[in-house]
Amino acid sequence: MLYGPDGEPLAERNSETTIGEGMWWREGLPGEQLASTTRIYGANRDTARRQSRRAFFTNPLFGAAVEIAVALIIGDEFTYSPLNADKAAQAALADLWDMNDLGNLMSNRLVTEYLLDGELCAVFPQQDIGDQAARIAHLDIDRGVTVKSSVMDGVTEIRTPDSSGGEFTWEAGQFVWTAHNALWNDPRGWPVAMRAVAPAEAYLNLLGHRLNTHDLQGRILGVQTVFVDRKDPNSRAIFNEKRQAYRRLPKKGGVLTLAKVLADDGKTIISDEISFNSPASGASNAQHDARAFVRLTALALLGLPEHYLGEGGTVTRTTADSMTLPAIRSVKRIHAALRSHLDRIFRAELVRRHGPDRTYMVTTYEISADGLTRTPKKKRVRAGQIEVPWVFPAITQDTLEERIRRAEAAQRNNWASPQSLSASLDFDPAEESERMAAAGLQFGGHPQPPSTPPGGAGNA
Repeated sequence: MLYGPDGEPLAERNSETTIGEGMWWREGLPGEQLASTTRIYGANRDTARRQSRRAFFTNPLFGAAVEIAVALIIGDEFTYSPLNADKAAQAALADLWDMNDLGNLMSNRLVTEYLLDGELCAVFPQQDIGDQAARIAHLDIDRGVTVKSSVMDGVTEIRTPDSSGGEFTWEAGQFVWTAHNALWNDPRGWPVAMRAVAPAEAYLNLLGHRLNTHDLQGRILGVQTVFVDRKDPNSRAIFNEKRQAYRRLPKKGGVLTLAKVLADDGKTIISDEISFNSPASGASNAQHDARAFVRLTALALLGLPEHYLGEGGTVTRTTADSMTLPAIRSVKRIHAALRSHLDRIFRAELVRRHGPDRTYMVTTYEISADGLTRTPKKKRVRAGQIEVPWVFPAITQDTLEERIRRAEAAQRNNWASPQSLSASLDFDPAEESERMAAAGLQFGGHPQPPSTPPGGAGNA
């Protein structure tokens, strides 16, 4: 049995609803009939999205953290390997990549928007363009996008207002919807980076407070205390005279004058007082607090270690390696979401161009029982079973030394070919083979010592 956000069981009569309609699949409290701006689980989705967007442009710490996360997730290495399908599918993928400049789209837009919005919506042209590559568009989620969804089919319709006051509508098969943390049958997502906004804002508030404090400390160069006898009619004039002596000196800063008053009993001293942090203590506290907020911001954004944001603190090589693992796992989770989004775009494009009944020839392999041989087999599959080998940046904790040791162990035990070993160390076997052949060397062979010692000693 399926339950809605209010804990009540879902009924067939309300299994398909639009955001803001029906009883179950909407945001807000029971009895409310509002759009996606209502609150759900104590949070406002639109507010969270706009806070993330605003912080990206106005908060340097948050913006830098997002940029670092985007570089870690996508870098500049995004592409795809040869598709394991027939020429029709291969051509469709190449056309889609070229028409939409998918490499640039992923690196400069989609990853950032997914982190800040938590939702991606790719839509196809509504007019029939025939057997040619479609120019897809990704909607601005902040422009009143609403969705229609069902428990069994997921999101089945996308709507967004147009400039004339009407609506654009995309039906199933005309769009691809991806949402982060779409939990409990909620079709909408939440910003990936939303939890990093608050500590990043607190960091700036703390920084402003510390700057104001140090500015005040820098302007008060000293404090003089002047005795004031309330019984002496001239004491106040003397106090003002002494205070005027430091009124204009120096230009940057001044001396603060406080009054010390003798009580009626002639013993108790009553004086004005001012206290503030010393510059050394204030700087130390500011550094400690700033590091804490940097750590919180990085942790809330993909589990990034604080040293990713330039704050080393007390991090050592050992702790840095262990702190990196959550970030790697988080990045791979984002990779999976983006890979699924692109796969569904490509499959929808195949269906649009060639129809839902078209099948494509792919090659599969059966591994023998001993794991040493592979038998290729051909079979025909529909578009929904084709997976594109998207190439994302390799995210690993392995150091160069560890990879070299692994390659050496594989070579000693004859577990891998020279090509695989070379590729594991980021060399291109085909290119290196050509270059070595041009120099009279054999790829994978034992290096030969030079016939002439360095420095031309052999010619002596």
